[in-house]
Amino acid sequence: MSSRSYRHPLARALALLALVLPLAWAAHAYRLKSGIDELSHHAAQRLALLSASLDAQLLRFESLPSVLAQHPLLPALLADPQDPVLLGRANALLEQVNDRAGAGMLYLIAADGNTLAASNWRRPDSFVGENYAFRPYFRDALAGRAGRFFAVGATTRVPGFFFAHPVQGPQGVIGVLAVKVELTQLEQTWSDSGEAVMVVDRHGVIALTSNAAWKFGTLAPLNDVSQRELQATRQYYTAGLRPLPLEWRDDQRARLGGPEYVVGSRALDWLDWRMLMLQDTRPVHAAAWQAVAGVCLVLSALLAAGLYWRQRVRRLRERLAAQAELERTVAERTADLAASNQQLLREISERTVAEQKLRGAQRALIEANRLAALGQMAAGVAHEINQPLAAMRSFAGNALTFLERGRLDALRDNLQQIIGLVERMARLTSQLKVFASRQQASGGTAPAAQAMEVVAGWFRERLAKAGVRLVVDDAGLQFPLQPQALEQVLSNLVGNALDALAGRADGLIELRTRVAGGRLCLEVADNGPGIAAEVRDRILQPFFSTKPLGQGLGLGLSIVGDLVEAAGGRLEVLDRPGGGALMRASWPLAPEARQSTEETAA
Repeated sequence: MSSRSYRHPLARALALLALVLPLAWAAHAYRLKSGIDELSHHAAQRLALLSASLDAQLLRFESLPSVLAQHPLLPALLADPQDPVLLGRANALLEQVNDRAGAGMLYLIAADGNTLAASNWRRPDSFVGENYAFRPYFRDALAGRAGRFFAVGATTRVPGFFFAHPVQGPQGVIGVLAVKVELTQLEQTWSDSGEAVMVVDRHGVIALTSNAAWKFGTLAPLNDVSQRELQATRQYYTAGLRPLPLEWRDDQRARLGGPEYVVGSRALDWLDWRMLMLQDTRPVHAAAWQAVAGVCLVLSALLAAGLYWRQRVRRLRERLAAQAELERTVAERTADLAASNQQLLREISERTVAEQKLRGAQRALIEANRLAALGQMAAGVAHEINQPLAAMRSFAGNALTFLERGRLDALRDNLQQIIGLVERMARLTSQLKVFASRQQASGGTAPAAQAMEVVAGWFRERLAKAGVRLVVDDAGLQFPLQPQALEQVLSNLVGNALDALAGRADGLIELRTRVAGGRLCLEVADNGPGIAAEVRDRILQPFFSTKPLGQGLGLGLSIVGDLVEAAGGRLEVLDRPGGGALMRASWPLAPEARQSTEETAA
């Protein structure tokens, strides 16, 4: 073999290499630059979102000290810090407001820096008694300005952001009200998202971060001025403040402990903080090398095209054979699908017939239920009305005899008995009338206080006679029922509770209104035997009663349930804590009504 036969393959390989290397280098450089730009753009977008989230987390508590500082209890305590009554009320006020606002801590500081009252006054690490005169936020607020400061807590060792506002007295500022906002949950959210985020103060100290190893590190060694200022304010208390191993490669990229990052930066609008996001460049480098691999792959594909052309005929023959096999398989599958379709049609027909039979059985069952309810109603009405009619007939005969004999007192007594029986029949027929027209009672609003007073008057004699105590706890709420409907609901529920307490020496009925779980609640509870679980599903049905025949038609709870449901609410049968039954009628609270209720409660 001649040397020329060796030179030709070598020359072709060198020519191919000369073509591949520049293309691969250009692809690598382009993909790397575009990837870096994409990371920078993504970091800018994420920083805008995260900084807005941080601003919202902090600023929602900024106005809390300024609003609460107007409360007259705080200046009164600052004027007389030794008064135990004022101190107890102030601690309770700060604790209640802090629980509702969801902040970290609320505390009141006297002009000498000593904390008089705090929301965490019950805890072992309470702020009460601590002196914070060295904190910049205290000095700013004492000077009449709004104080802002981030620091590690001198008492709890938990970092947080502090807002402070002066408390004014007759002669000027007499104290400071401060709120601490803890951002631990926000940092945990950043950490869970998998993003590398840090917030750096004006000294270059990392105040917040998603990586616990970076916490309270510095981007560069601190100068003497920053060290003196941080020591004076004890901003980071005992933190080491060691510089991180950060090495900048250019204005976009830096190395931190080995990996290279694209660093995005955004200044916060109202603080001297910067938020940084570090995007790992390893995926970008990998994508750049993938681009190189892609170029090489394309060139390899071009080289393989020649070999492919030589085998094209053989491939075509194989493809034709495969197509024939596919057509045969499709024909077989088509036959199978046709058979399956016929089977499915038969099953659909059978299911249709079964569904028609089921609907017929359901209609028959509904009709049977209606007839059963009609029978119960007829039996109850007949029994309830026949007794008063028989008694009225007897009393009327006696009345004639007394009239003939001139016994007017006995005659008056008989007539009064007849009047009572007529009223009893009227109440029975009124229940049936309400049951028949209960859907017409929806609409309107009524205050619970007035209805409670009316119903309590109705049952006053029965309660006294039975020795049952009625406790009313009204929150001053309005319910979406007409006054008569609300009285009907209360009357039925209280009457049932009173019946359940028959023969009990320590009977108690609790009638209360409240807001719970975003709903208006009207509750009637008793300490009786309660309601058995097996009858709870049926107790709201018409004409169902646990009382003996002749002591009710079983319409009371059905009427109550329909009145409540017609007004958009629901009636629940529950167990009373401590024993007994609890009947709760509740309605969803409208957003504007919810806000008004919360403001009233506050």
